[in-house]
Amino acid sequence: MTPTNPPPRVRLEPTSTGFEVIRLSDDVSVGTAIIETDDEGPWIATLCIALEHRGYGAGSEAAWHITQHFAQQGTPRIRAWAPPDIGLAVYFWSRMGFRPLHGPGPQGGIWFERSFSPSARSLSSRNSALGTP
Repeated sequence: MTPTNPPPRVRLEPTSTGFEVIRLSDDVSVGTAIIETDDEGPWIATLCIALEHRGYGAGSEAAWHITQHFAQQGTPRIRAWAPPDIGLAVYFWSRMGFRPLHGPGPQGGIWFERSFSPSARSLSSRNSALGTP
C-alpha cells in the first residue's frame, strides 16, 4: 500500500502583509500569516490560527504552503521565530523542518530557518498555495 497525501484543507489568500488562511470546506478565514522581509530575506513574523480552529492541522498546512510558495519563487531560505514564552512554537517550527539558529532572535525569542535546495525550489508541489497552476 502506497501512502498518499491527505487532501488539502486550507489555502492561502494574499494580503498586503502576508496571507489569510482560508478553510477549503466552507471558505472561512481561520487565521493569518504575516511575512516580513529584511536583509536576510523573508521571514514569518506571525502565523496565527484562531483558537477555535486549532488542533486540526490548519497551522501546519499553512506553514507548508508558505514554505512551498517561497521555495517555488526561488528563495534560498525562509526564517520564522519562536517567542521566548511559547515553547510550543519551538516544537512547531522544528516539526515543520526549520532548524534553530544560534544567537538571540526578535524580542528574546529563537530564530528558525528552513533552507531550500535548488532542486526543491524547482519541483512543482501539490496545488499551489496561491491557486496558480
